[in-house]
Amino acid sequence: MRIYYRGYVIDEEIPSISYSVHGPRPLRPELTAKTTTRQAMEWIDRDVKREAILAATSIMQPSAH
Repeated sequence: MRIYYRGYVIDEEIPSISYSVHGPRPLRPELTAKTTTRQAMEWIDRDVKREAILAATSIMQPSAH
């Protein structure tokens, strides 16, 4: 079973035991493995939040010209 969540894919490797989280398109690398879909979704939420913070702080840094 595959679950598409916030641009990521949660792939059920062993039912109710192991779930792999794959990143956004186009490459979809395997990023982590979790034991429940809830843990996988929480990990994705944290990763999305971290990426947004990194993007915001990189915009705020002055460019060195």
